[in-house]
Amino acid sequence: MNAEDFNFSDKGVDEIYKKVILILYNTSKFYESVREKETGKNSNSKDLTDRWIMSRLNEAGMKINSYFEEHNTIKACNEIRGFVEDLSTWYVRVNRDRLEEDRSARETLRYALNELSKAIAPILPFSSEHVYHSLNGKKSSVHLELYPKFDKKKIDQNLILRMSKIRNIVSAGLRERDKEQIGLKWPLAQATIIGGDFKLKKDDEEIIMSQLNVKSLSYKEGHANQDIVVDLDTHITPKLEAEGYAREMTRQVQAFRKHLGLEKKDIIDLIIVADDKFKEVLEKESRFIKERTNSKTLKVVTTVKETFKKKTDFKIKDKKGEIVVIQNNH
Repeated sequence: MNAEDFNFSDKGVDEIYKKVILILYNTSKFYESVREKETGKNSNSKDLTDRWIMSRLNEAGMKINSYFEEHNTIKACNEIRGFVEDLSTWYVRVNRDRLEEDRSARETLRYALNELSKAIAPILPFSSEHVYHSLNGKKSSVHLELYPKFDKKKIDQNLILRMSKIRNIVSAGLRERDKEQIGLKWPLAQATIIGGDFKLKKDDEEIIMSQLNVKSLSYKEGHANQDIVVDLDTHITPKLEAEGYAREMTRQVQAFRKHLGLEKKDIIDLIIVADDKFKEVLEKESRFIKERTNSKTLKVVTTVKETFKKKTDFKIKDKKGEIVVIQNNH
């Protein structure tokens, strides 16, 4: 250990388990839930977030290798922790929907997990093997692989800096949402970015709008050397409120589907029992709900005469009712 004596802490071990190993396992598990027939090769995707995570993989990989050679386990572990956080809490979070539909995103995630498992094998032997086996099966071992080669030429520092600025804006906007106590499921009309001596590109704006769930962005000049501030238009119109209810209803239907053991490809017929006022709101968003829940049909009713086994209660703000799922085998 390249460090002074220190007191061993069970709490510290638990914190690292939750912030590194558990996050890594959950990222690997998420990939398993969306994987298809990826080759395991770098997709060389042109997508902004794909290019960024590949830059971060090569940057972190080179530093981890360098610290291992210096026997500096402290700095190596810090790099591992930082990359795992970037991969899970940013790359996967931003691309959660895209990873289900876009093969290049899945190829990118698989490649990053595979190379990471090999890079961390010397210091996390069991965790790296777990991730490696989840990707490649148990016939081989990560410890029989050659240590990965990372390339300085594949590190785009401008892209890494650009993504850091995007994340700072999103963090400021999320803090504002928390302050106003407006959940992320509820769309807002606009966010105003105050301060910052840079201009955002269209790709940057799309990420910010999706992560803050706002319909548009505007800019306002701030004071010199001021930290970036994000001001939210918190007025929720009936249309925005209806979309928010639809998003939350979708989330609850998806959670019930998962509870029933249904896979993404399984088609269902969906019945939602609600009062007259909420029925009207949901019917306007029926197309959105059907698409997001893979429902062939959607009926929003005020009463149900039949008895269904696969049903659950829902509550969204002051709205209550029932969700009924019928598996469609045709």
